[in-house]
Amino acid sequence: MRAALYRCAILHSRNRQMVEFFSDGGLVVEGGRVRACGDYAHIEPLFHGVPVVDWRGSLLIPGLVDTHAHLPQLPAIGAERADLLEWLQQEIFPLEARFRDIAVAERIAEAFFRRALASGTTLVAVYAPSYEEATDACFRVATQYGIRAVMGMTLMDSNAPAELLAEPSDLIAASKRLINRWHGTNAGRLYYALTPRFAGSCSRELLKECGQLAAECSVHVQTHLAESPGELVWIASLFPEHPNYTSIYDRAGLLTERTILAHCIYLERTELARIQEQGSAIAHCPASNVYLRSGIMPLSDYMELPIRIGLGTDIGAGFHASILDEARTAREVAKVRQMFHHSGSVPSLAEAFYLATLGGAEALGFGDLLGDFSEGKEADFVRIAIEPYRSLNTAQQALEYALYAGSHNVIATVIAGVEVWQSS
Repeated sequence: MRAALYRCAILHSRNRQMVEFFSDGGLVVEGGRVRACGDYAHIEPLFHGVPVVDWRGSLLIPGLVDTHAHLPQLPAIGAERADLLEWLQQEIFPLEARFRDIAVAERIAEAFFRRALASGTTLVAVYAPSYEEATDACFRVATQYGIRAVMGMTLMDSNAPAELLAEPSDLIAASKRLINRWHGTNAGRLYYALTPRFAGSCSRELLKECGQLAAECSVHVQTHLAESPGELVWIASLFPEHPNYTSIYDRAGLLTERTILAHCIYLERTELARIQEQGSAIAHCPASNVYLRSGIMPLSDYMELPIRIGLGTDIGAGFHASILDEARTAREVAKVRQMFHHSGSVPSLAEAFYLATLGGAEALGFGDLLGDFSEGKEADFVRIAIEPYRSLNTAQQALEYALYAGSHNVIATVIAGVEVWQSS
């Protein structure tokens, strides 16, 4: 792949608190990786002769990372019920049963991944349908679109409609076949995630076998944890021998360095300590948390701990595909928590941007490959048009624009140096 020098404004995170911004920047890409990033005046002489792609009038940011989304729930956006458990029973389970039809799976997968790329998402953690053939179809579509995905068949063997359930042995056998077919494929863009939906729909046997398979195959694990008050009461009645919700997954061997725990609104100190000790990550989904009236995760408290945290759209309780919108929402709900609960602080613009990019990559275990413009990293980035009425001369101005206007102005998404989506 030929080298290219992109000239435009450039913004990326260095860590949780600090960003680097170049108002007239240069990003050198060669062989799908970042060669250099800095001020154009400094970069151009070092790479004289490399073709310049003049994207002035645009802001370049790293590819966005969505750490939690449900592909089959895309058609459910806007379907509202009183709470999480009622929503699952009345809206989601009947919808997900439709994915026995492969044509449905293919059609929704195409819309899902196209929507993600159009929003600047280059890496997404996906709950696929509860059927092996439908999950195969989703992986095929992801391959076609060139997106990076950590994805797995949603596993359930209890407390859901019979057509969505299977015996633990059958679910584990199907998971093994899917791992063999898809894990690490498409030039390392696709990875498998064991996906026991949550303790409410998984027996002790299934959870334990998932833990054993995760250790055997070294794959990701994704599940839900402590999302709503009603869920907590129900889970406690199902697993009375456990001191808390997190303990259920811990004893099953499901808390690993490759585990992503979605929501985590209501965690005790001992649970947070155990998650930290095991190196598991949290997917914060502020929009869906509010949409289902589940609560507000104490993000600022969690960010004081050495726990990896990313953002998730949680399609379809989440109602938008943009992680930039999710980062903005994370700040706004933190303001609500501060105003009405008089607790916590509001993440800075730099912290919110980090969660959307480098933080998400780290949460999914790809921080050494993705998330910023360090030399040698994969060249995943998003081109955002700068409106003519805006001037981006400082990092503060660039952060404000990216988080509060960026999602409406995405005009190209690039993965490994190749444009995989562009605005028409």
